[in-house]
Amino acid sequence: MVFSNNDEGLINKKLPKELLLRIFSFLDIVTLCRCAQISKAWNILALDGSNWQRIDLFNFQTDVEGRVVENISKRCGGFLRKLSLRGCIGVGDSSLKTFAQNCRNIEHLNLNGCTKITDSASALFQHVL
Repeated sequence: MVFSNNDEGLINKKLPKELLLRIFSFLDIVTLCRCAQISKAWNILALDGSNWQRIDLFNFQTDVEGRVVENISKRCGGFLRKLSLRGCIGVGDSSLKTFAQNCRNIEHLNLNGCTKITDSASALFQHVL
């Protein structure tokens, strides 16, 4: 069982998990990450791939490295539809190739200002760029 009685607060006991997951779907990336730290139950809900369909990392561009993009692709691969890496100068070709393997449903990808990504890697996404 994912949720134990010791792990749940009153809100978790009163609201169905599906409703909590729906509420989480309206949160931004920073708030989701904060919610993931509340409890084991909220961690599971906050990090559910369905909450990560649209990600814009522009505000974190100086902190985003290739491994971040790889981790996102592994966790959200089937759900992720839109990703903006605009200005993320720490992301390179190898990370983008891993991303391409895991995120086959991507519909919009912004790579503006990603200076470490070459034409060979961005060619993997010509259908969405």
